[in-house]
Amino acid sequence: MKNTTEQRIQKERFQSDCLTFCELNGIHPLSKGVLDRCLKIPDDGITATNKLVNLTNTFYPIIAGDFFNSNVEQKLGHYDTNNNIIVFVYIDSNTYITKDWRVLRALGQAGYKRGTFPVPLSFGEEIVDPDLRRKWNALSKNSF
Repeated sequence: MKNTTEQRIQKERFQSDCLTFCELNGIHPLSKGVLDRCLKIPDDGITATNKLVNLTNTFYPIIAGDFFNSNVEQKLGHYDTNNNIIVFVYIDSNTYITKDWRVLRALGQAGYKRGTFPVPLSFGEEIVDPDLRRKWNALSKNSF
């Protein structure tokens, strides 16, 4: 197993590769104000329960790991939507979700393209972790 320093260095290299790829492909950073209207999916995922069908699921970031390849290239700078929820892969490989449709406009202006991803929390699921649930519930819900 890699030690912590090696893992940190690999993660930094990976994120640098992601940023370079995005820069070369016209995918730009979003403002802090836009990112503040989103919830970053933690590396260990978001566990949520759908009470209608009594099902619990964990939603993980779309990009897992820190090895840059064509799979990563296909996901960086892409988004998808379902039932008024937006999920996108940011330029640093992190996955964000939001219910604020003003973010969709910002994604388009920043060069993001539509992808085909599963969209967490788009079927009425409720986040199990109280801190993450509080953050999600506090986010603005705006539509066009």
